[in-house]
Amino acid sequence: MMRWAWLIIFLVGAPGCGTEDPAVLRWLVASSTAGSARQIADEFEKSTGIAVEVIAASSGSLVRQVENGLQADVALLASSQWMDRLEALLPLAAETRRVPFGNRLVIATRSRTTPRELISLDGAPPAGRWVIGIPSSVPVGMHGKKALQRLGWWEDVSPRAVRAANARAAVSHVNSGSVDLGLIWASDTTTRCQILAELPRRLTGPITYPAAQLSRRTGSQQLLEALCNSPAWLAAGFTPPPSQESNR
Repeated sequence: MMRWAWLIIFLVGAPGCGTEDPAVLRWLVASSTAGSARQIADEFEKSTGIAVEVIAASSGSLVRQVENGLQADVALLASSQWMDRLEALLPLAAETRRVPFGNRLVIATRSRTTPRELISLDGAPPAGRWVIGIPSSVPVGMHGKKALQRLGWWEDVSPRAVRAANARAAVSHVNSGSVDLGLIWASDTTTRCQILAELPRRLTGPITYPAAQLSRRTGSQQLLEALCNSPAWLAAGFTPPPSQESNR
């Protein structure tokens, strides 16, 4: 049976002191990819007989856990910068790095009976309470801050914005109506969201999801190939990678 876990702060102890099943591959995934990753992992286990433990969190949190000793076999992050840090730790990540897909950043609100008017990116930012990912560690927040700065909106929006610990937490704020507006991934929008504006690449920079092999354990290369070639990503609302240069 597939193993499924959410990594929040510390999931495991120091290497060598746990009771980890050596037959289980550990796959680190950005929280925005968790649903599709779980589907792919399930299909992989059925076809290969190799169990997969999916560990989902913000990209920054995952990389910091690897820096603190977390052992893993494959990583799928939402940030080229955070993958760069993994490469500095693990040469194998640099050798096997791939970019299977990308994403888009949107401004969304909770759906209402009477839809809100679309937001113009010209002029002043809309009033109300916002949610963004933590800009220092969460990719949706990193891209969101960059876009707001390029729009000239950051100084206005920042004081009235909730900081979300990961992409899925940002979506939860929007879905619940606890905020008026949210900067979230297009792939995370649901029927409870109304998209008010899509932010062009000139504002966000390229948004890509790099993947890499972190160990040479049996099945790790197969899992990397499976995730890179899966049609599940585009079906879930992700986009083809903008360009190969975004791999760096």
